Amino acid sequence: MNPRIDENALLAARAAGPQPPPMDRLRAAAEYVLGRTGADQLILFGSAARGEFTPKSDFDFLAVTPRRAPGRVEEPKWWEHPMTGDEIDVLLADATTIEQKRWTVGTVYCEAMSQGRTVSASGDRSQVSTESDPGYGLETMAREKLLKLSEAPVYVDDAETYLANAKFTIGRPVPNWSATCKLLQMSAERSLKALHIANGTPVTYVHLMREAWEKAEELGERFEIEKNDKLLDEMTLYGGKKGYGTPSGWDPKKLAEEFMPVAETLLEHARRRVPKLIAEHEHRQRADAERAKPDET
Repeated sequence: MNPRIDENALLAARAAGPQPPPMDRLRAAAEYVLGRTGADQLILFGSAARGEFTPKSDFDFLAVTPRRAPGRVEEPKWWEHPMTGDEIDVLLADATTIEQKRWTVGTVYCEAMSQGRTVSASGDRSQVSTESDPGYGLETMAREKLLKLSEAPVYVDDAETYLANAKFTIGRPVPNWSATCKLLQMSAERSLKALHIANGTPVTYVHLMREAWEKAEELGERFEIEKNDKLLDEMTLYGGKKGYGTPSGWDPKKLAEEFMPVAETLLEHARRRVPKLIAEHEHRQRADAERAKPDET
């Protein structure tokens, strides 16, 4: 069965909040994405799903696609609807990837699933559930959690993907600088938190960039770039489930250009330090195990 738009789901999505998107534009955006991706399932998230749609809002969709080859990452898509002129942001991922990352706070997958509403699904394929999602309302989740050291390289990989996607947005004919800032913020945050994990400290589920930097410094990390508190505070506003837009009067292009070398430096530092920190930890564990052995002499 070919996927199709579910009119009842569209109506439910539109009634999600006090400022729902216009029904005709929502339907047009969903049909456009479905036609271009052939997704098995189409999930609306962002301001349109929260009912916080404004004249400057775009439509955010998570398109569930067939499983790709291992290691292949789908590039996000940014399209402009040829009739309505609406900007449409599309994240493409297979169901396995979504299920693996839906509980990883700070990723767009978690944000999408915490507020997502299915507006189209193929009847003959397994679907990603968005019903009664415990991730809804991230404020209710634990503020911090001590993760396994094995999670640190995953955070580094995520940071690398977000940075690559940020650079991809800049190469578009009409760059979306707000989206670039969002992706750069996500990359830098993941790099910093990878260092927290590799140093054996809990990850805090907030998006405060300056505090994350300072925590890394307290753990002994030193970066080859000067800390700019004002820039870090500004980039913090791109974090979290509402961090997709740019405050009025701001210049997202300037912010992205200023923050790009910061994100690059943090990622390079994390790439270098995380394997070393994990190796040091494993060495200490082996040494402790040897000391704990009974003396056979």
